[in-house]
Amino acid sequence: MKRTILSRFPQIDARSLFLIVVVTGPALFGASDPWNQFRGPNGSGVSETTGLPVRFGPNTNLVWKASLPLGHSSPVLTSTHIFVTGYQNDQLLTLCLNRRSGALLWKRAVSNQREDKRHPLNDTAAPSPVTDGENVYVFFSEFGLLSYDARGDQRWQLPLGPFSSMWGMGASPILVNDSIILLCDHDGGSFLLAVDKNTGRVRWRSERPGIHSGYSTPAVWMDRSGVGQLVVAGTFEIAGFPQSR
Repeated sequence: MKRTILSRFPQIDARSLFLIVVVTGPALFGASDPWNQFRGPNGSGVSETTGLPVRFGPNTNLVWKASLPLGHSSPVLTSTHIFVTGYQNDQLLTLCLNRRSGALLWKRAVSNQREDKRHPLNDTAAPSPVTDGENVYVFFSEFGLLSYDARGDQRWQLPLGPFSSMWGMGASPILVNDSIILLCDHDGGSFLLAVDKNTGRVRWRSERPGIHSGYSTPAVWMDRSGVGQLVVAGTFEIAGFPQSR
């Protein structure tokens, strides 16, 4: 991660989580951060940052810590904000924190629409958000896609599901140009979805017959001519889809 490392640790009583920010140098809060989605740039999980600390935790190299609701999603960054999701009872939560201080700027909730089947170790806040640097886009398996602006005002919502999977849903949305791309592989009819990031309107949907439960987040591959494809790992196959239509 460029200039910051974010980790979430369960308390001993497992009732809440902490977001831990670890100092990595004087330029901790820069103007440009590529860690806007699950696993960072194009989902690679790779950062070019050097000089990172080898020891960190609740009492080592700590800048601040903040209590969070339960959830398996990873935090994502803008230059000033941190976005993360969670859940509490039947409330599906999107949180925005000040990146410099850890102060909670806003928390928004929607109610889950149903109870999809999933493994006890999974949860409805497993998919990570994605941000365009100002707005945030989140996916809850028991609701669908939502977008909030930097003030926490809801921009749009797109109900999706229900989903059928032994383990539950796990893929995170990504941003490709001005489209939100979401992979929904499950036992009830798998598909790949592209949604206009500004309106929430479905731009296209590709059915994936014969593909069952899956948990991968798409990546973008560019050929030598500069034409992009969405690369998707599915049941016993890897498939490529046109980036735009």
